[in-house]
Amino acid sequence: MTDGEKIAKAAITWLGTPHVNQAKVKGMGVDCGMLLIASIEDAGIMPKGFMHVRPYSNMWHLSHSEEWFKHYVEEWCDKVADLQVGDFLLYQYGRCVSHGGVYVGNGHICHAVINQGVILSDINDVMFKDARGQTRLRGIYRFNKEKGGKA
Repeated sequence: MTDGEKIAKAAITWLGTPHVNQAKVKGMGVDCGMLLIASIEDAGIMPKGFMHVRPYSNMWHLSHSEEWFKHYVEEWCDKVADLQVGDFLLYQYGRCVSHGGVYVGNGHICHAVINQGVILSDINDVMFKDARGQTRLRGIYRFNKEKGGKA
């Protein structure tokens, strides 16, 4: 099994977990960013607690242009052009990238959504489009063991 397949398999185990900002406790609460970290940790390719994220508001993306969320992902992932199972998809809502999910294959993304928790969505779902029908996708990222994780 590839690392990407392990990440996707781990992400799916979080389905049904409620959305709770800054949380990372399966069955109790997680947000979209913490789901990405938890998926890598649960896949066994990054030690638990390896990634430390400073506290944040669930509304930060509405008033800041700083690519804070994307910055964390770029610390341990490479931006890629080809979509593979286990890749992270980053979307822009508000002024900057503020949502992410794990591509689990067959055109589906596993992600944590406010008021819905961790769900599977079709990659072409309307929620991933802006008012003009343009994609909110701002990048596909793949975990790189050389940037972080177990040796």
